[in-house]
Amino acid sequence: MKYYFTAGEARQYLDMDIGAFYYLIETGKIKRITPSGKKRGFYSKHQIERLANERLHDVKVEEEARPTFMKATWDDLDEEYELATLLLNGNAPYGIPTYHIWLSKNPDTNFILRDRGRLVAFLLVLPVKQSTIKRWINGEIREWEIGADDILPFTPINPFECIILSMVTISDVDKSKRCEYGLRIIRGYLNFLQVLAAQGIKIARFYSMGTTVEGSTILKQAGFEERGQVGKRVAFELNPTTSVSRMAQAYRTVLDKHQCK
Repeated sequence: MKYYFTAGEARQYLDMDIGAFYYLIETGKIKRITPSGKKRGFYSKHQIERLANERLHDVKVEEEARPTFMKATWDDLDEEYELATLLLNGNAPYGIPTYHIWLSKNPDTNFILRDRGRLVAFLLVLPVKQSTIKRWINGEIREWEIGADDILPFTPINPFECIILSMVTISDVDKSKRCEYGLRIIRGYLNFLQVLAAQGIKIARFYSMGTTVEGSTILKQAGFEERGQVGKRVAFELNPTTSVSRMAQAYRTVLDKHQCK
């Protein structure tokens, strides 16, 4: 893998014996991602390289003040896909070619969060045709079947409807840190919506799909309402102009601010 080591590769890079390596894991100095149902873990190269540098110079590398939110570029897609593949145990619902198609049609659809250089979270939000949303909700098409013709570029004409395809945070950190990453990428996206609002671009609906109990719970907590079920997948909808959720209220504040100008 390009952005993650196996245990053997990480030990070799650090020049450590097995006992010392697993001691650092047990004490939390080294974190690992273990795909669901697997025993074999993987280790972020950013993390291992930083630790090696600390050991080499016998000094702790100074950390950045805070994680950085940004729009994903072509150079970020491989790392994003690798993280998704690890967390979903090799079952990422779309591949690199699909990422390329979406980003080519609308560069404002893929957002990432980096902490000390490492990609720690990403968010995919696609503005698509209403007919595409209906087919997706009804189970007639899946995520990887959403093509370039389905994606809409942002223009200040009519309000857009968007599908939130993924919001992912790394799993090899403690719960509070993972929550922080999730909050930061959401806040970053709200700031992006403010940029759109300043250009006269509005979002009328957000849609998402809950595929696990945990995912559905998160969507409900965010103010999404159920809109049907296809198999084990539950469709959710959020109207940001009427919802009482914090995300919707924050968005309305942004819209009001720019409409008054």
